Amino acid sequence: MALTDSMIGQIPQELVGRVELLITIFQAVGIFVILYIIFNIVNIIINRKRNKQIDLLVKNVEEMKKALKKK
Repeated sequence: MALTDSMIGQIPQELVGRVELLITIFQAVGIFVILYIIFNIVNIIINRKRNKQIDLLVKNVEEMKKALKKK
């Protein structure tokens, strides 16, 4: 059963106000979720770069240890 204009007109204004409030809350939550996802994607990218640098440092330290043991 589809909502027609006459059915919408019969909905009490108090109920319409509550529904509008819920819609506003859902929009705010949706924006927060989208920003949270974007933040996590950027954080993952930064962490991957940082981990690559750390791995390179560990590799260099191991090479230095080997070179010092040979002397």
